[in-house]
Amino acid sequence: MRTFVGVVLACSIGQAHAADAEDLRRVLAGQDCVKCDLREADLQGKNLAGRNLAGAFLERANLSTANLRGANLAGAKLVKAQLSGANAEGASFVIGNLESADFTGARLKGADFTSARLPEVNFSEVNAAGASFERSKLRGAIFLNAKLTGTSFRSAKAPAVRFENADLSSASLVSANLGGAHFGNANLTSADLTRTNLWKAHLSTARLRQTRLDEASLRIAKLPASLEGASLCKATLPDGSRSTQGCN
Repeated sequence: MRTFVGVVLACSIGQAHAADAEDLRRVLAGQDCVKCDLREADLQGKNLAGRNLAGAFLERANLSTANLRGANLAGAKLVKAQLSGANAEGASFVIGNLESADFTGARLKGADFTSARLPEVNFSEVNAAGASFERSKLRGAIFLNAKLTGTSFRSAKAPAVRFENADLSSASLVSANLGGAHFGNANLTSADLTRTNLWKAHLSTARLRQTRLDEASLRIAKLPASLEGASLCKATLPDGSRSTQGCN
């Protein structure tokens, strides 16, 4: 009897986490599916361009190489979802939960991640030029070799984020919390880090030509030997002193 009950419970648990068959059918038929249940669905390579999937449950779904261009995924749950190689240019992930999702190599130009939960998300090798990560939560997120030109991280909470070899030229990181962030060989040319928290950040090999660090907190940060060309007006330097470089 116990064995039978155990089997029934196991089946019930498995079914509780699987995609709803009718919702999956609708999506595969090209229909919108607001708040639908697509948990663990296999949507690899599927064309979902322009689809309205707002509030959808897509935990652990496989969306690798899928076409999500212009799709509405605002408020969607994509925890541990696989989106490597996906085309999500212009897609909306506003206020979504994407914790531990994998976007490796995805195309994210102009995508909107405003106020989204993105801790531990892998954005390595993505092209997210012009995307918005404003007010998002990016603790421990990874942007290795990412193209982030003109991308906005204004007011983002991203302690321990990794930007090694990323192109952040002309990006806005104004008022972001980047304590302990890694910028090894990152390109921050003409980037704006005004009032940014860079406590204990690793910037020693970053390119800071014409970079704005006015009023930034650089306490205990590792900086390049030369900061010539960067603006650090009223910035707090690693030793706690206040910089006047760039002040008129």
